[in-house]
Amino acid sequence: MKLHWDGLIPILGGIYGLLVASGVVRVSRNAEANELWRKKFGGLMKILCPIVILFGLAILFGAFA
Repeated sequence: MKLHWDGLIPILGGIYGLLVASGVVRVSRNAEANELWRKKFGGLMKILCPIVILFGLAILFGAFA
């Protein structure tokens, strides 16, 4: 089984998005702006990021090759 290493990009991006959406990683140094961003986009990011991670896993293991 050959791995397609370009699948790591969406996997890492999805993990980063989940960390931002859950408040572990800040988007801005300004706490108010950070909280405003999380209220605006956090819910959507918590839904979309796992899909992006699964897509990256599919690429990594060659589902689209």
